[in-house]
Amino acid sequence: MDDLIQNILICGIGGQGVVLAGKIVSLAAFESGLDIKTSEVHGMSQRGGSVSTHIRYGKKIFSPLIPENRATAILSFDIYETARYIRSFANEKTIIISSNQGKIPSWTSKNKNDKIEENGNGFIDADAVAGLLKANFKFLNLIDDKKIAEDLGNIKVSNIILIGILSGFTGIKKEIWLKAIEKNIPQKTADLNIKAFLTGRNYYENKIF
Repeated sequence: MDDLIQNILICGIGGQGVVLAGKIVSLAAFESGLDIKTSEVHGMSQRGGSVSTHIRYGKKIFSPLIPENRATAILSFDIYETARYIRSFANEKTIIISSNQGKIPSWTSKNKNDKIEENGNGFIDADAVAGLLKANFKFLNLIDDKKIAEDLGNIKVSNIILIGILSGFTGIKKEIWLKAIEKNIPQKTADLNIKAFLTGRNYYENKIF
């Protein structure tokens, strides 16, 4: 990501670690000496509702909210939330890193301004969403993060795996990311979370998408 100002949108549903991910990304940017502004948007997070975090960083940032269709990257922990947020924030250059799984939401994908089209029955399943996203977004990376996390021994680190992938696109040094993770997680889970981050980073470095 070479733009002077980086706009990163993190999204998912309550309980997936969106807020934690926002803190890690924000701290990594701050520790790199960049000006940073963030804004958290909470839906009915206690009931598994939509949650998102806007992160903007660069030499000088004046507003915490990402302008329409100006996201440099979208980091999503739920494929349906990916479909929801690309409506307003993605453009043809946006890097999209998303779980390939999700919880079927209570909203329909039909919207006159959608960047994807629903298949006529109101809801579209995860595979159909994936196909539509792939057809419309060049820089889309769909990751089976849940399976990777299970292989590491704990499904709860799936968000850290996706952060590891995102980190490769930011230009922020790996060492800074590792410190940001250590400062935001319990010490007893540090080894597992670092392993999860490095697994995601390895995906980026070896282009295993």
